[in-house]
Amino acid sequence: MLLGFDHGEPIPSILVQAPSDPGCALCGRPTYDPDKRERPWARGVSAGRQVLICPACQGDRPDWNANLDRCAACGSLRLGLTLGEVVCRQCGHVGASSGKPDSGA
Repeated sequence: MLLGFDHGEPIPSILVQAPSDPGCALCGRPTYDPDKRERPWARGVSAGRQVLICPACQGDRPDWNANLDRCAACGSLRLGLTLGEVVCRQCGHVGASSGKPDSGA
């Protein structure tokens, strides 16, 4: 269990900050430029919203990506949100940002 919710559930919207105030979706840490030797911030989609995961959470939480949406076509976590559409950066599949994972329809 991560922050009190089960794996596979979207990250609660209360934890997803507004685009004007970005931060880590898991711990709320404000964005910063990591040291060049440090892991970069991870970008993903949860419940149809783009989220960031800080380097510390990626290193400290082995299941940091468990609540991120997956591509309906290839299962990749490499999703981005562009003009209201969820785009897979692995295979190029495009789905609507409905707030739910894409059903592949």
